[in-house]
Amino acid sequence: MPKSTALSDSPPKRFAIENFEWLEPFQPSLLWRGGTLQTLSIKSLRPELDTNTYEGCESFDVEGDQTPPDVMSGYYLPTPDETDRPTVILLHGMGGHARSGYMRSMAERLIAAGYPVILWNNRGAGSSARNCRRFHHPGYTDDLNRLVDYVRGERGTWSQNGLNVIAFSLGANVLLRYLAERGADSPITAAASVSAPLDMEITSKNLRRGLNRLFDRYLLKKQRDELLRDGAELTGDERKAINDARSVWELDDTFTAPHLGYDDASEFYRENSAIYVLDKIRTPTLLFHASDDPVVDDEVFEQREWSADGPLFPALAESGGHTGFLDKNGNRWHERASVRFFDCMCDRS
Repeated sequence: MPKSTALSDSPPKRFAIENFEWLEPFQPSLLWRGGTLQTLSIKSLRPELDTNTYEGCESFDVEGDQTPPDVMSGYYLPTPDETDRPTVILLHGMGGHARSGYMRSMAERLIAAGYPVILWNNRGAGSSARNCRRFHHPGYTDDLNRLVDYVRGERGTWSQNGLNVIAFSLGANVLLRYLAERGADSPITAAASVSAPLDMEITSKNLRRGLNRLFDRYLLKKQRDELLRDGAELTGDERKAINDARSVWELDDTFTAPHLGYDDASEFYRENSAIYVLDKIRTPTLLFHASDDPVVDDEVFEQREWSADGPLFPALAESGGHTGFLDKNGNRWHERASVRFFDCMCDRS
């Protein structure tokens, strides 16, 4: 629960820690210091959870509304024992998929705390790739709407205690836009956003600075691989634009924007960035961000005025990189804090 309903006079980095008893300070690992190493630390994740062997795991498909329909896929993971906690949907970031290490690591933490989990493949990602001709993008909320409707309508037992969502990176931009679109009618009880690029234009420019170019090239390769998958619906000119792009910005300017009907990357970013719709969110939402994130610029988080009344609760740290947050004990700060936040929201209701 918030300790106060007034705006904190302390620096933004201390705001949440001083106002929310469930959020403790982040103390980074001594071996993984700085934003770059914290970001790379996610490659060290070795979660034991395996969707192929987890008892009770159910794979499922959700069809899109196109003709022929794209078919998205996911996995439902129940808790070993009965629970009264909401099911938590996990959304991955660019280049990820339902079984990415950071997704399964988060799932392990949630299940241990009594929360069933849904691991979701975005359109064209993971096992969805072979059944999707069209593309997902960070402002496209239709698939999340369709997933939530499917779970509530056709898998009622999965959502009988409610639904929460945790999303990473670009997936978090989708989540925040979804929550803004649904407003007070959102079926989501509580949510957490990890390293969301709230302003995609600033993020894309930031990726082209200094050592950040290493991450730009990495993300470009991931995006290119997903776009050029077998069966993708692309013209020859679009394939050339994808292959010729030398940065995420250039890819969005020469392919993504025109493919989606925008004039250029700037218009695409402006129309799809979550920063412009945050004030429409009514769902209690925890937002993680690190000042040394090499992907997401600090400015959009630092300049916003946060209220202890929510519904947006900032979890801002000096370090943690991009979705890293590896602490001095070898645990993930955002995983622990998300569970404590959800517990608090459950106790409040």
